[in-house]
Amino acid sequence: MRAVSVAAPRRFDLSQLARTWELLLLLTVRDVKLRYEGTILGFLWTLAKPLLLALVFSFALSRVLRIDVGDAPYVLFLLSALFPWTWFQSSIQFSAGSFSNNAALLKKVYFPRFVLPFSAVTSQLIHFLLSIPILALLLLAAGYRPGPEWLLGVPVLMAIQLLMLAGAVLLVASFNVFLRDLEHLVEVLMLLWLYVTPILYPLSLVKERVGAIIYLNPMASLIQAWRDLFLYDQLPGVDIWPALVFAVIALVAGSIAFKTLEGQFEIVL
Repeated sequence: MRAVSVAAPRRFDLSQLARTWELLLLLTVRDVKLRYEGTILGFLWTLAKPLLLALVFSFALSRVLRIDVGDAPYVLFLLSALFPWTWFQSSIQFSAGSFSNNAALLKKVYFPRFVLPFSAVTSQLIHFLLSIPILALLLLAAGYRPGPEWLLGVPVLMAIQLLMLAGAVLLVASFNVFLRDLEHLVEVLMLLWLYVTPILYPLSLVKERVGAIIYLNPMASLIQAWRDLFLYDQLPGVDIWPALVFAVIALVAGSIAFKTLEGQFEIVL
């Protein structure tokens, strides 16, 4: 009888995982350096956008339209949501062209392709992490005292947002290879998403008018959780479930799209 050879099961390669993380780190550092190369203010430009937006909206909405946001200063009310939103928005916008803008690299060298859009997420995460101490100082100046709840709440909310972004950037970057207009459409959609998310106004104001429909927007619950944590030291509760559900759906959809389309990248590009 002929011996039948049985293929050994594929083992988890720790060295490959280490190389992938190293590549992700290198791409993240590269993105951060390239973004501020030759600038005088450097990282301060990351803070400038949300700070200027907060000042403009503070005048237009709290002084002119007189939107009631409770006892918190309107600038802090805005920044507590704008900082995490900027991480979300910038990650998706910068990752849209990750594959199409690196066509030459994809054709020359093989490496885990997913690290390209992921590096956009991690580079924006660095900006977000550096903005947290700035927000803490502003809160202290206004009489707020960031509590120990931040030590647990920030990692939990970061994990949810990372999960959400991982799927979203894979989905957008993969389809953008075949539909180049998507990169420009994403910019418009993100602007619209900003206005339908309770960032410029309190969540309670929208719930009074549309009720639970607001939770069809997964960023509504996530942004509210960030705001409750930063302003009131409240840990995320069960109301965070829409963001969790969307994060899982986005990760599954993004992974399927990437796995399905990855083999055609080099042909199309």
